[in-house]
Amino acid sequence: MQFSRNKSAYPVYLTLGNLPRAIQHKPSEHACILIVYLSVDKIRREKLTKQDQRARYQRVFHESMRRILDPLKRAGEHGVEMVGGDGAMQNVHPILASYVADYPEQCLVACAKYGTCPKCQCPANKLQDPNVADPRSPQWTDDICKVASASTNTSPKFYAKCMSHDVSGFVHKPFWHGFPHTNIHDSITPDVLHQLYQGVFKHLVSWCQISMKKEELDARICTLPPSFGIQHFKNGISGLSQVSGTESKAIAKILLGCLVGKVPSGVVRAARGILNFIYLAQYTAHDEHTLKYMKDALKLFHENRQTFVSLGIQDDFNVPKFHSLLHYITSIEQFGTTDNYNMEMFERLHIDFAKKGWRASNSRNKFPQMICWLE
Repeated sequence: MQFSRNKSAYPVYLTLGNLPRAIQHKPSEHACILIVYLSVDKIRREKLTKQDQRARYQRVFHESMRRILDPLKRAGEHGVEMVGGDGAMQNVHPILASYVADYPEQCLVACAKYGTCPKCQCPANKLQDPNVADPRSPQWTDDICKVASASTNTSPKFYAKCMSHDVSGFVHKPFWHGFPHTNIHDSITPDVLHQLYQGVFKHLVSWCQISMKKEELDARICTLPPSFGIQHFKNGISGLSQVSGTESKAIAKILLGCLVGKVPSGVVRAARGILNFIYLAQYTAHDEHTLKYMKDALKLFHENRQTFVSLGIQDDFNVPKFHSLLHYITSIEQFGTTDNYNMEMFERLHIDFAKKGWRASNSRNKFPQMICWLE
């Protein structure tokens, strides 16, 4: 997160998976705690290539997370005594169940090559395939690193060998190595805010603006009558310098109606499939019927997405955020509804755990002051 004066912070939060949503979603309930501010210091660049710089940043991240989560690893292996809701003492084995992050951090955590999927072995040039590839596993990632280390004797060769198998060659030993009962690739959860609204939907809006021109789309949005629950964009949307998540949700409510009669029917059907999927993915309860609705919506998009290619708007759909839609149903079946691990909920914590502490500091030696203020 960014502060003023070109300053930033990298907070990491921790919560429990068995808390009710009504408690977990309220910052006042303190269901999420701040466990660390990761380093955001710049690395000295003398005599370092860009590849070496990225490698050092990633190694600093993994080494920091390894030290921070080492007590969790020991507790998962040997157990820790806790008092249950019935007052009885029990030996509990806590594990790292899910890791909530945006796409760049997902690749960083899973040691996946940027541009590929951190959850499955699908290469970057086949992300548009409508079928899920074989899943990644910690053992699969570890084996690639071991083979690369045994067959090479320099860092550049090790990096090239790993990257040829879609694994990041910057990190030799990830922080999650040795965690009991943890598959970090399965633990990567969907992100409604960044993947759907700030990713997939943002692409869809830009394609629609090309298909019918920005001026025409703005004119249609401006002429919509005011109505309850709908934000009125009196000047259209093309002039918005930075579209927030709230504005993206408001645009999603009116976009489909503004396309009818002006763009090819394939574009309308593809947009309907994407919008249906976005809304279905945010259901607060799911069963086999609603999950089938999600599959049907995604199938509708895949059947009509070629229209954008035939119009010359898009060359292909090898986009990681579109590929991530294939993993939503599996994640919902494993971890529950997406509001349990939506980034939007955790970004709200930046106000209490970072911004207020920043304002209380003198903006110089900030992190010790912010920690003292929080305590």
